[in-house]
Amino acid sequence: MDSRPDASANAALAADVRKPVTFCFLDLADEPIRVTNAPYSFTFSGTGDEDLDGFTFTAVDPRVVSVGPVKAREGGTDTLSLQLSGLAGVDDELMTQIGDRANYVGRDCRLWRAMLDPQQLTRIGSIWSYYTGYMSVPKIVGDRTSQTINLDVESYLAFFGQASNRTYLDQQSYDPGDRSAELAIAIANGASRRS
Repeated sequence: MDSRPDASANAALAADVRKPVTFCFLDLADEPIRVTNAPYSFTFSGTGDEDLDGFTFTAVDPRVVSVGPVKAREGGTDTLSLQLSGLAGVDDELMTQIGDRANYVGRDCRLWRAMLDPQQLTRIGSIWSYYTGYMSVPKIVGDRTSQTINLDVESYLAFFGQASNRTYLDQQSYDPGDRSAELAIAIANGASRRS
């Protein structure tokens, strides 16, 4: 599968009145979620992608579920935010699922896009890969009247990026009066230094 729209999808993208629809796969530990903001559910076959073929992506209201913009930067893309809003309340079962880090952290999130004909609602051209990354733990924000679940996704490149190599030994760079690194090394070497 190509990571770019084919010629038919490109032509549809150029039309002013058409917007691509998004297909989202969240590889949750309990049960993967497959949803789309298309006006009806899609079942894929023959794409050659094991996360698409044979699976149905359930249509959800795009006013309730939103996918943030994918912004490119040097070394990959910025963090992508997914948002589920309009929740009147979050029950104990959902809170338990959200609170279990193993359900999300480091698991795959994949997004694809496709073009639809606005009159017949049929797909124009092929589906293309849009974003792939790892999920972090979701956060719940809101009050008694409405709550929102935010889920951040880091690109694969963010995980392969070079480490900063910063430790507590660098603390003095940020806080000139902090001598904790110097004192910790002295204690580890068996010395006792007094200021």
